[in-house]
Amino acid sequence: MSFRVLTVGDGDLSFSLALKRAYPQINLTASTLVESPAELYQTYANAVETSKEFQVTWNEQIIYGTDATKLEDKIKASGEEEKFDIVLFNHPHLGDGTLFESEQRHAERHYALLSHYFFSAKKLLKIDGRIHVQLCGNQKKTWNVMTAARNVGLQCVSQESTACPMDKWLFKEG
Repeated sequence: MSFRVLTVGDGDLSFSLALKRAYPQINLTASTLVESPAELYQTYANAVETSKEFQVTWNEQIIYGTDATKLEDKIKASGEEEKFDIVLFNHPHLGDGTLFESEQRHAERHYALLSHYFFSAKKLLKIDGRIHVQLCGNQKKTWNVMTAARNVGLQCVSQESTACPMDKWLFKEG
């Protein structure tokens, strides 16, 4: 059975492509909030080359118009073989500049984002699968990430710094 990874919210798909280049043995599905290939190409200068290599060279799938809080609306994973070993969301954000007017409001909205993401991502996981979130600064604390995860029945199995080599956590037993 292959090792399946879903990247969530990878706007220009550059992380997904880099991940595939580094670990060609994984089966990788990339998702982006961008609604279509045309919008992707218009929004990101490198998108034509990136998406072409990802899909043509590596034969991997891109799913457009994906809401991180409703992954199951676009990604169907009914059987265990269709589910993912890892669902990965790097630097989640709402993209709403008005949230910076109130740090408390900013934290509350991102707590809600992560709560819904965890709930949705859990539905797509294999039995021993893991959900990964990459945060920075004090986001783990101010966004109450551990509470959001616990509230949907998840537990933290590892916390790594960004200096940790990816293969140390990517292929870690859950």
